[in-house]
Amino acid sequence: MPIENKEESGFCEICKAPSKRKCSACKLIFYCSTEHHQEHWKEHKTTCRPFEEAYSKELGRYLKATRDLSPGEIIFSETPLVFGPKPHHIEEGPFPCVGCCRLLSDQMCERCPGCLWPICNLNCEGLKVANYHGFECNILRLRPPSEIKSFYNFYRFDVLIILRALYLQQANPKKWDIMMKLEDHIECRGPHTEIFKAVQEKIQILEDNYLKPLKDYEKEIGQLIIPKVSPDIIHRIYGILDVNATELTEDIDAMILYGTSSILEHSCVPNVMQLIDEKENFKITIRAALPIEKDDHISSIYTHILWGTAARRDHLLQTKYFKCKCRRCQDSTELGTYISGLKCIGGIEGSPCGGLQLPVNPTLEEGAWECGKCKIRLPEKDILKFVSHLGDEVDKLMSKIPHLRELEDILSKLLYFLHPNHYLVYNIKHSLVQLLGTEENVEYTVDDWIKKLNLCEELINITKTIDPGNARLSLYLGVLLNELFIAQFKILSRTWNNPTQNLYTEQLKSDILRTIEENKKTLAYEQKTVSGSKLYEVVIRNEQTFKNWSEGNAK
Repeated sequence: MPIENKEESGFCEICKAPSKRKCSACKLIFYCSTEHHQEHWKEHKTTCRPFEEAYSKELGRYLKATRDLSPGEIIFSETPLVFGPKPHHIEEGPFPCVGCCRLLSDQMCERCPGCLWPICNLNCEGLKVANYHGFECNILRLRPPSEIKSFYNFYRFDVLIILRALYLQQANPKKWDIMMKLEDHIECRGPHTEIFKAVQEKIQILEDNYLKPLKDYEKEIGQLIIPKVSPDIIHRIYGILDVNATELTEDIDAMILYGTSSILEHSCVPNVMQLIDEKENFKITIRAALPIEKDDHISSIYTHILWGTAARRDHLLQTKYFKCKCRRCQDSTELGTYISGLKCIGGIEGSPCGGLQLPVNPTLEEGAWECGKCKIRLPEKDILKFVSHLGDEVDKLMSKIPHLRELEDILSKLLYFLHPNHYLVYNIKHSLVQLLGTEENVEYTVDDWIKKLNLCEELINITKTIDPGNARLSLYLGVLLNELFIAQFKILSRTWNNPTQNLYTEQLKSDILRTIEENKKTLAYEQKTVSGSKLYEVVIRNEQTFKNWSEGNAK
């Protein structure tokens, strides 16, 4: 166990000798040596962690801090209870390797030698892990012979994670108990719901192809492999996964269920960040993103932090079965960003009045939106329907690789109706800023680069306001800081030899150094992710490029 050196002194918990060496985790007690720390760890580990579980009727189980926590401080780490392909039926496109869930696109890929399901390669580590494919392979090969009429109907990747969850009964009863204590909201998923019908269809697939053959095999060997299997249990597991699991969507298409992380309370302004390390069995590490005081609730976010309030609350209600009333949801301006704001198109004789439409009470169901200038009110359902229509247009454009002009055209349309900070506008601007300055055969002026710089600063300000602890938007912010560096460096290069610009260029040099350092700090915990590591490498190359330029242009 690591020990941290501090000037404050105390007495060793084992021998009572004076010491300045604190436990690096809780920073509350002292040890004179690493040996005494290790000796005391078995007793201390239960009180060392900086959080405890609490309960309320409104929230259910949640976590609260047992001491003050500083940004960046590790609160806890844990490995998954269950890991596997998402429980959603894939009908076309890429599909996951059954070993590691890495996305594949060629249906002629290699197959597992045991069950003949698709894999990335024969050396895939996931094939050897009992809780991944190692166990289910033996069940998948029991499937009765049938004609493969459709690749996606034969290989139902969406049922694999259920088999893995059921196997916990034998493989790890403690994890099984932890999983089955998690919230399932089964009361909201009854026979009258569409989700119930969808799960029933999956249960039938499991029964016909895997569970019935498994029961016959269990009788044959006289041993239970999965002791408890019933539709009720499977419905509960699907509920637990839908309500609590974390999804990976980058190169790996997977769902991961954690024990302690699932108890974290939701907030649209979360005070913790999370990092999932693929190379360490998808271990998740939870760190403080903001200062957390003793007894504060520890909160994550269950939805997209860049969506507007109505979109976030609807998603949470539909998927997590609760109505968020956090401080951001109760603020019609959303922390002063107006990220849901619409321009009022009412006014005298149909002419726009120049005001802004915002919800009167953002957490009131079926509420109204009101213009702050002309006071005209519109039903929320009409506002949301209109925004949804605009969102469909944005999604359609972003589903392909849009050109610069296409982004500029749709941005012009959006800005007629939406606040410049609206989340649909942000989405387009974030893509646009990455294309500005990249067109071939175009001679960009200093004014062009200043335009890019100003857009970067605008988006950076919104990003930091919505996510003040950098809990969820570190990659978004990292991209923006990188584009800011490009704009700053281009402007500096163009103005360096202009004698009238000396003060400006010296300031730019300082600004560039700050941008680089801020980006390195922003991406510090993202280096174990694929996108994060690539972006960090770009930042380091930029730093070296600027250093070389500075040395070659020293005055």
